This record gives sequence, C-alpha cells and structure tokens, in this order.
Amino acid sequence: MTIPQPSPLELRLSAFADVQTSDEERHDIEELLVNDPQARSLHDALKRGADLGRRAFDDMLKEPVPLDLVRTIKNAPLPRRAIRLPQAPRPTLSFKPSGLQAIAACALVFVLGGGIGYMIGGNGAAAQFSAFSMPGVSSRDWLDDIIAHYRLYARQTNHLAEIPAERPADILEWLTTNTGVGFRIPDLSDSGLTFEGARLFAAGGTPVGQLLYRRTDGDGDGDVIAISFTKIRPEGNRSIEEIRNDTSLVSWATPLATYMVVGPSSAADLDDIAAKAAGLI
Repeated sequence: MTIPQPSPLELRLSAFADVQTSDEERHDIEELLVNDPQARSLHDALKRGADLGRRAFDDMLKEPVPLDLVRTIKNAPLPRRAIRLPQAPRPTLSFKPSGLQAIAACALVFVLGGGIGYMIGGNGAAAQFSAFSMPGVSSRDWLDDIIAHYRLYARQTNHLAEIPAERPADILEWLTTNTGVGFRIPDLSDSGLTFEGARLFAAGGTPVGQLLYRRTDGDGDGDVIAISFTKIRPEGNRSIEEIRNDTSLVSWATPLATYMVVGPSSAADLDDIAAKAAGLI
C-alpha cells in the first residue's frame, strides 16, 4: 500500500505545531491561520492526530514488560571488548542489538509513527478521544493553545474581538453559556487598559473565554492584554507564571475555574494586573 506524501502546507503546519519554525515563518503561518479556514481545519486535524499518538504511546509505556523479555535481558551475555593487534586490519562492524537496545528501538519507532497520527485525526476514534480530552490533557497542551490564540489575534487591529466592548450583556451571556464559568468584566483603566471586547476558542478541547484589553499609556502603548478563563484545572491546582518566547502568562485558580492574564513578555506589570483582575472578575 502506498502512503500518500504530505503536502507542503501539511509540512509547514507540522513544523509550526512542533515549534520548529523561524520567527518569520511562524508569523506567516499565524497570519495564514487567521485568514484561511482550510488551513485552520488542517491545523486542528494535525493537533488531534498528534494528541492521539501521544496518548497511545503513554498507554504503551504503562504496559508491563513481558516476563520472557525480562529473563532474556537478564541472561544476555555481556559484550566482549574488541582488541585490535598491531598491523592487523580494522575489523568490520557488526551490530547485533541487545534486548535493551531492541526495546529502545521499538519505542523510537513508535514515537516516529505517531507523527502520521494526523491522518486519522478526523475519524471516529479521534472524536472519541476528544470527548474525554479534559481529564487527560497536560498543562503544556492547553497553555500552548491559549498562548497561540493570544499571539494569533494580538496583532489584529480591525478584528481583535468577536463581540465588541459596546455589548457587555451579550459578552456575559455568550461566554458564561459556552464556558460554564461565571465572571465579571473588570475595569482595568487604572492600569492603563481599555476593554476592547471578547472572544471564544478551545484549548485542550475545552471552551475558553477571553476578554481583550489594549494598553493606552506607557511604553507599551497599543499592546494587547488578555484575560482568559476555562474549566481546565492545572496539575495540583497550582498557579502558573511562565514566559514562552515573546509571551508571558500569569494564572490563578478558584474551586470552579482557572483564570489567566496573557501579554507580551516585555510587560512588567502582569502580576499587578492579575491581582487587580482576580479581585474584580
């Protein structure tokens, strides 16, 4: 059976998902995802396939090693050290893998095979996994999604928000209904931030509400600061403070939800903004 070769777009999106692109290429792909629905659909399929392959590999690692294989490894003779006599011709290398090497090789092949998981990203099995994605999603997965969406829209001028700030009642009803998280729209004008509107997207397969603000004073004039909230719980219900490339994130958790402030890494007041928002939201 001939395996179809990935298209140039699939290769670009795969490298983007694996964080293996230059800054210029990354910006180009982010712009493409904003404007091209087909590219966004393919990107989502790639992520679903990668998640499916990762979960399958994690499940494989939990399987016990067969007793016969353990005995074979334990009883395998130690390799002899080769000795080369003076003037003797160099010996040809002959590789015979040991039991441990065979296990490592199998694991490596399985990981590489997970890379084609995107080919089944749209089928029924992937849908079954996505229906149960929230309990098993790792912190890095959903935080990557939130940061990627922030970076995708923070550079927008005419399309920053889906619902503008002039419709607060619609924003409250829309985001509360879809995320299941109660909130208020905090007034952060004391921090030099003007509310611009709201968006709704998915991270780790779970809805996320996002309130968008634009800085109107100081050195970061024009920067976008986002407050996001979701039902996803970080491991151990811990707060998170991270800087990834040019983006910073500060989070806090309540018994019902996780909230986070996302902004450019140059913003030195994200902790203060998060503290104010936590008391107002």
